[in-house]
Amino acid sequence: MLQQILKTMYVDPEILSELSEEQKQLLFFKMREEQVRRYKEWDEKEAKKPKKQPKPGKRRIQFLKGADGEPWTWVMGEGRGDATIEEIMDREDQLRAQRLAEKEAEELKRKNEELIRAKLQAEKEKLEQEKQRLAEEARRKEAEAHASRKEAKLAAERARKAWAEQEKQAKELEKRKEAELKCNNCQEPVLQRKEQMERRRSFEEVHKKAEKRAKELYMSLKEARETAIKEAEQEQERKEREWREQLQKQKEADKRRSMLARNAREEFRRSVHMAMADNKKQTVYDVAMQLQKQSLGGAATATSSSKTSSPTQASLPARPTSRQEVIRWFQDFEQPRQAGMDARTHQVAKWFHGIISRQEAEALLEGRPVGSFLVRVSERVWGYTISYRGEGRFKHFLIDTSDNTYQFFGTNQLSHGSLWDLVNFHMKEPISSTGGEVLKTPCGQTKQPPDYRNLMGESQNSSWL
Repeated sequence: MLQQILKTMYVDPEILSELSEEQKQLLFFKMREEQVRRYKEWDEKEAKKPKKQPKPGKRRIQFLKGADGEPWTWVMGEGRGDATIEEIMDREDQLRAQRLAEKEAEELKRKNEELIRAKLQAEKEKLEQEKQRLAEEARRKEAEAHASRKEAKLAAERARKAWAEQEKQAKELEKRKEAELKCNNCQEPVLQRKEQMERRRSFEEVHKKAEKRAKELYMSLKEARETAIKEAEQEQERKEREWREQLQKQKEADKRRSMLARNAREEFRRSVHMAMADNKKQTVYDVAMQLQKQSLGGAATATSSSKTSSPTQASLPARPTSRQEVIRWFQDFEQPRQAGMDARTHQVAKWFHGIISRQEAEALLEGRPVGSFLVRVSERVWGYTISYRGEGRFKHFLIDTSDNTYQFFGTNQLSHGSLWDLVNFHMKEPISSTGGEVLKTPCGQTKQPPDYRNLMGESQNSSWL
C-alpha cells in the first residue's frame, strides 16, 4: 500500500484518518523523500539536455551591472548626498499637508467671498430703497409747493407772506435735495472701501487658518506615519516570532523523525533478540537477515499459527470500494489464514471485531482502563486497525496485509506471519517507543450476535460462533 501511495503521491482522506499521528508523520516524510528523489532525477535529465541557443537579433532584457559584476542597485538614503528615508517622508508629509491646507483655504475663501457679496448686495438694496424713499418725499413736497404757488398766484394779496415762506421752503428743499444727491454720491466710495477692508480681513483670516490647518495636517500625517511604522515593526516582529516558532517546530519534527528512526532500529534489534530467544539454534546473522527480508516486504514467515498457505493478494485493487468487497476479501484471503483466531484455543480471539467504525470502537473502549484494545476489520484498506485506549485519548494503528504479512503501516516495520503473532508480540513490546502503547486488556463483544458474524462463510460459521 505504501508503494502505491508513493507511486501516485496521493493518499485517500479516509485512509489518512485511520492512521495514527506517528504513521501520518512517517507517511509525509516518505512522500517528501519521494518528491525530492523525483526532482533530482528530473534535474539530472534536464541538465543532460542540450541548451537552446538564442536566435540572433532577438530582443532580450538585461539588467545593468555594476563594477562588481552584480546587478546595479540603488537603495534610497544610502547613496552619497541622498536624503534619508525619514527626511524624504517628512518632506512629503509637509508638502501633502500644505496642499491640503491650500485646498481647504481656497474653499474657505470662496465661502467668504460669497458671504461678502451677499452682505454688500443687501446694503446696496437698502441704499436703493432709501434713495427711492427720499425721491418720493421730494416729489411729494414739490407737488405741495407747486400747489401752494398756484394758490398764491390766484390770491397774491392774501398770501404774500405765504409766498415768501414757500419760496424759502423751496430753496431749502433744493438745498436738501442737492445735499442728498451729494451724500448719495459720497456713499459709493465708502462702500468700495468697506468691501476692500472686508476682503483684506477675510484674506488675512483665511491665510491664518490655512497656516494653522497646515500645521495640524502635518502633525496628523506625521503621527499616522509613525503609527504605520510602529505597526509595520510590530508586524515584522510578529512574523519573525512566527518564523522562529515554525523553525522550532520543524526542528522538533526533525528531532521526532530522528527519534522514530532510532526507535525503529531499536525495535528491530529487540526483535532480533526476541527471535533469538525463541529459536536459539539460529545465529544472530540468520535472524537479522530473516527480519530484514520481512521488513522489506518479503514473504511471510511461517509460524505455528499459520498452518495453511494463503492465496496471493496481487489481483486486488488498491483499496476496497464497498463493504461487500471487504467481506469477500476476508473470506477468500484471511479466513483460510485463521485471522482473528486464538492460536491456543482455535476460537475467535476476544479482541477481534468485525467491520465497525472508529466511533463505534471508541464507544466500546470508553470507560475502560488504559491499555484496553480491540482489533477491527478496516473498511478503508485491505487490513485491520488496532484501536487503543490511551491516557486521555484514543489511538488507532493501521495494519497492512498487502504483502501477505501483518505489519503496521510504514517502512522498516517488523512483519508477522499472523494477526495473532502481531497482537501477542505487542502485548509485551510497545507499538511505538514514544507512546509506549502496550496491549494489555482485550475488549470483547458487548452484544449478540457478534459484530463479526457477517464475515464468516456458511461452512465455517460453527467454528466461529
